[in-house]
Amino acid sequence: MNAEYIRWRSQFMRKRLQIVTVMSSICIFSFMIWQMVVSRKGQSPLNTHISVALDLGIEALLIGSFWLLRSPFAKNLIYPIFLFIPLTINLTTQIHVSLTGIETPFFIPWVLVFVAQVTIVPVCWRLHFAVQAITVGSYFLLVTFLFGDGVSDIFTRSPLLVAGKLEMPISLIFLFVGWICVMGDLSVYLYEQLQEREFIARKELEEQKERSERLLLNILPQSISDRLKLESNLIADNFQDVSVLFADIVGFTVFAEKFPPEEVVTFLNQIFSRFDVLAERYGLEKIKTIGDAYMAVAGIPFAHRDHAQASLEMAIAMQSELATFNREYQQNLKIRIGISSGPVVAGVIGIKKFTYDLWGDTVNTASRMESHGIAGCIQVSETTYQYLRDRYHFEVRDRVEIKGKGAMTTYVLSS
Repeated sequence: MNAEYIRWRSQFMRKRLQIVTVMSSICIFSFMIWQMVVSRKGQSPLNTHISVALDLGIEALLIGSFWLLRSPFAKNLIYPIFLFIPLTINLTTQIHVSLTGIETPFFIPWVLVFVAQVTIVPVCWRLHFAVQAITVGSYFLLVTFLFGDGVSDIFTRSPLLVAGKLEMPISLIFLFVGWICVMGDLSVYLYEQLQEREFIARKELEEQKERSERLLLNILPQSISDRLKLESNLIADNFQDVSVLFADIVGFTVFAEKFPPEEVVTFLNQIFSRFDVLAERYGLEKIKTIGDAYMAVAGIPFAHRDHAQASLEMAIAMQSELATFNREYQQNLKIRIGISSGPVVAGVIGIKKFTYDLWGDTVNTASRMESHGIAGCIQVSETTYQYLRDRYHFEVRDRVEIKGKGAMTTYVLSS
């Protein structure tokens, strides 16, 4: 049996047994009131007092069991409590009845207990069977001890007359109770078979859903993923203050020609995986990779007050990580990084293989900062420089001719 299902079953039984104790307590109380009413109509007061006292004792045990089930100690006592509650009710009432001189089984509480357990706690058919077997076995032992009758004598006894009325034969009582037990145990067995299969199927469905969620979160920010589940329309947002980072591994094409495709992908995965860790550390959102280029942004999807500084700190860390990679694999790769700050539009477009992407002049400028940069250096635009000029040292590159932008003043982080 599935280990997770067994743990779930134990928790299920614990909750349901609390219901059993409450229902049993109410049921016993109703019979206690009945006893007190009947005693006014000719029943022996002493017998009534004894019955009420027994009922009060059972009530106390049920209340104690209820609080025990709610305590942390119940975790390892579920199965003993399951046996204790019905046996306490069945055997206590049966002993009282037998001591008054009645040899027939007190089948009313038996049936109530058996049916209640089957309907409220429909698991562990073996425990149900154990309760039934112990109840019936105890009855035979008790009757044999008190009245000296053998088993065959009990079953073959003729119907008795009580107060001029024909009493149900003991053999018929046991046939009646026996079929209730058989149907109840079979019902519990079939229910638990179905319940276990459903539990396992539900767990597998949840695991598949979690895997799908993780895959989706590797593609989209969580806030965007959550919106996609609720919205079918286009997702597009304006962000006024962000910093976009582009990084490109210089000479990777030549590097890739020296190794088999599998090793090239492995090397690139090693590098970009380290960059992913840095993005999470510095609070940037990875947007995408294009070949050997890496794109990330600070300030999306949530505002980041120090987006420019976070981007620059990540850029510095990326240089350090690539240097570490070079030492580990005896390579001499360099990285070229460009950063620009300002407004962008971010969103998801298309209906197939969609990705979260950025658009706007800030994105184009950041891309140009990288492509027109210097290998091994971090180049930033004027807007990013204005955010960082009081905290870092930059060298000015006057009037750099930028494709599509014309002559621009850019800044390179000093070593």
